[in-house]
Amino acid sequence: MHRRGFTGIEMVVALAITAIVAGTAVSALGSFAATFRLATTVRTLAQTMRETRARALAEGLPLEVRFDADARIWRVTTTSGTVRRWDPLPPSVRFVALPARARIRFDATGEAENGTITVGARAAVRRIVVNQRGRVRLG
Repeated sequence: MHRRGFTGIEMVVALAITAIVAGTAVSALGSFAATFRLATTVRTLAQTMRETRARALAEGLPLEVRFDADARIWRVTTTSGTVRRWDPLPPSVRFVALPARARIRFDATGEAENGTITVGARAAVRRIVVNQRGRVRLG
């Protein structure tokens, strides 16, 4: 007699292979999501710093972007401490390295303190570099 279908062993092997492939895909998807959040965060932070420089120039007063690694936030403040904006880091994104004073100050002339902000998620890291002229670039 000729039977059609799969044996029990064939079904178990097929399910095992499917489980392995699905596990790998979920892991890769999690890594992709973390990398995407990191890239978005770095672009947002860099743009915030560019806008802060432009506001310092327009208003003729110094502004600072301050970083708090423990609270996982950054904020834009005046030199008197008035908070103009603050944003939290998304889950799984963290500050890896910050300038010594944990801030970048933009003068009324647009000049800034040199500094590199390193942000990471899992094994990936991205850098934002600010030079003395106040230029903000992704490094």
